[in-house]
Amino acid sequence: MRKGKRKQIDNTVKARKALRHLWKKSDLRGRCWGLRRNKSPFAGTNTTIALGDELISISMNPEKQLVIHQFKRVKETRLGTSVKNLLRAKGLPIVE
Repeated sequence: MRKGKRKQIDNTVKARKALRHLWKKSDLRGRCWGLRRNKSPFAGTNTTIALGDELISISMNPEKQLVIHQFKRVKETRLGTSVKNLLRAKGLPIVE
């Protein structure tokens, strides 16, 4: 890095810092990376926080604006069923 120039901090990093209180009390937290293909809404860095039966994932759109994806736990999903079937096929124990 050249003298006098500072690396610009990504907005997702700033968001994580702004949400420090929720981050510390969350049941699940993490940072992950979405692939940049097929215009994925999760492309790039994502900050994920879960508390109780709710989960949010924060990503950034091409205009560098934060996008908040919100989820609530449900009983059954196609993805969940697919994962269960794949794990059962490998003989792994899962909770029903």
